[in-house]
Amino acid sequence: MDLSGWSLKRGTPKVTEKPAPISNWARVNGWSWPPNFFQALAWTVLFIFALVNFGIFIPFLPPNWNFIAYGVTGGLFIFHLVVYLIAVSIDPAEAIVRLKNYAEPVPAFDYPKHAHVILHQYCHLCQVTVKKKAKHCRLCNKCISNFDHHCRWLNNCVGSRNYWYFLSTVVSAWASLLCLVTILLVIYTLFLTNPAQLRTHPHYKNITNANTWLLFLPLLPIKTKTLVVLDVGFLVLLLSAIGLVLLGRLIKFHICLRSKQISTFEFVTHSYHKNFPPEPKPLAIHVKIPQQADDDPSSSARREQRKEAEPQWLRRYLGSTTITPLAGSQLQPAKDDLKSPSHRMKSKELPLPDEHLFPPSCTIFMENSWVKVNREEGHTWSAVFIME
Repeated sequence: MDLSGWSLKRGTPKVTEKPAPISNWARVNGWSWPPNFFQALAWTVLFIFALVNFGIFIPFLPPNWNFIAYGVTGGLFIFHLVVYLIAVSIDPAEAIVRLKNYAEPVPAFDYPKHAHVILHQYCHLCQVTVKKKAKHCRLCNKCISNFDHHCRWLNNCVGSRNYWYFLSTVVSAWASLLCLVTILLVIYTLFLTNPAQLRTHPHYKNITNANTWLLFLPLLPIKTKTLVVLDVGFLVLLLSAIGLVLLGRLIKFHICLRSKQISTFEFVTHSYHKNFPPEPKPLAIHVKIPQQADDDPSSSARREQRKEAEPQWLRRYLGSTTITPLAGSQLQPAKDDLKSPSHRMKSKELPLPDEHLFPPSCTIFMENSWVKVNREEGHTWSAVFIME
């Protein structure tokens, strides 16, 4: 099944992004409009594989073998068809959403007003309170109970109500392909070792040419050449092998998800935030220094000099730095415990422009950290970053 049908933005759209168009109507299940290309492709592949399996390859097998092949592959095909139809037909929405009238249009989401479609477990589109793991699917336009993902092969969402039917569909499809590959390998082996074993059907009594083969026995015998049979068999074998690998990886993936008790949506959301963490915002730091006396004729000039002499490493490490005069002459005392092993410290030194512009020591406080700045011997600035 397809894992690309859902989007990380479906449950948590951002205010700044342009929203994708949403249908005004909620879809009931996989049979609801609009149809999906992948759903049509799934039905086409199912029909073709059933046709070549029951109409071409199994009739080649010896009498005792083809009865076993008919029974095993026929049982798997019927089981796969039943669970697929159930997974498509079930409405995976929340119970309270299923009580609503689907004939009524869903209101448009107001992106400037709400940051998320579901906020505090209340869906602003369905206008109901939902469970914690429910998500609003953009394609189905309704809240799905224990949302896992939107499967385009089903044209339906996968949630707690149809998850096991979805997984049974995948497993039965994988098992059916395994049987088909086994049948093809047996046919190729017999063709290379004993071709007469493939021509045991009564219709071959009147066929004298060894290069002529019959398809769609026993209902509609059609004559064809050996090369056609081999080419069709090789193409089906190749496609079946690819399907085995892809479905096998999907089954393994869902086994891992079940062992960790998480959904596909939670797994991909976690992987997205892990690979693309949010960018840290720069901190605005205020350095507090004593206020010069108002009667000092050079106070204005000194304030301008302070701005020009502002340490550039503060900007580099902490974002924007603002020098703010303090009404008093006392600075806030600096912390002395700078050697604690629980603190992380960094230091940076650069030439001091003017030793008279700043006091010998000051402390810069910010959220969850503080910086102690010292002037040493009138030549350098020394700072220690303390992360608490």
